[in-house]
Amino acid sequence: MYGLVSPTLESMRVKASYVDDFSGAAVLDSIVEPSLEEPYQALIVKWMEIDIPFASINLVKNRDYVYIDATGFIKWRNGERLAYHLMHSVNFPKTPDLPNRIRGNMSAMAFWRQVGSNTMELFGTAVMDPGGDMIKRIAVPNMVGVFFCTLKYAYCGQMKKLAFMLDKKYAESKLHGAPNKKNICVTCSTPITSRRLGDFGKSDHTCKLCFGYVCHACKIVRKLSFVDPDLLLSQRKVTFCTACISEVTSMSSVDVARAQMLASGRIYAGHMHSGMQSSISSDSVDTRSMISDYLVDAGAF
Repeated sequence: MYGLVSPTLESMRVKASYVDDFSGAAVLDSIVEPSLEEPYQALIVKWMEIDIPFASINLVKNRDYVYIDATGFIKWRNGERLAYHLMHSVNFPKTPDLPNRIRGNMSAMAFWRQVGSNTMELFGTAVMDPGGDMIKRIAVPNMVGVFFCTLKYAYCGQMKKLAFMLDKKYAESKLHGAPNKKNICVTCSTPITSRRLGDFGKSDHTCKLCFGYVCHACKIVRKLSFVDPDLLLSQRKVTFCTACISEVTSMSSVDVARAQMLASGRIYAGHMHSGMQSSISSDSVDTRSMISDYLVDAGAF
């Protein structure tokens, strides 16, 4: 869920860099925002654009969607806790069709439940109208494949954990300085002698979390995505050691999500966004009822 939830534009861009689920996006409004108590509970109105092959040469037009994106947890009638993700097209007077795009419609629902320490079961259903029969063979399989790609969401969550911890360690090193480590590989204890010492060498061949040296055979490189204050996305290859990779990726995603909210200052006293209270009440947008209806109609579990 940590890799899936994206209530802000910057989090959507980071997710897209790992999952590759859209080419353009915007957050139009936030109805329910994550809180410290429910860091994965969100109901956001979004817009996204999906690139269609041959659109660049004007043979076809890209498809875009205005939709509500809902995530969270719900209890099934047997008491089991399920994670859900709902994407459902909506229309508003202030979201007219855009030039050179065709507005599509979709309704997709997915549920996850954990059946083992590293095993998840996925149940999902989706209905899509990309706006034209000719394009269905291209757009629908691609969209459904991305929507139900649990492994990509899991990978995205792991990379987001690493990026968050990297920012945290960088801030700490600015205050206290990076620790001096012995000139041996922290993984295999091989002496590091055939390298230039000093800041430049240390920057290229140390784990960026523990600052320990890693040899060429033991270093693990991951490409992480970052969004700057101007919402520009950048990707950097970062070196880690095995121990730090294992420790960070096994951290509780809920704890990391809460820590990230505290660090960024995005703390909300309640779920309902004040800007939407006057026009949308909790009764008029009952996502839990919508989720239950999906379960009953599908006869799930």
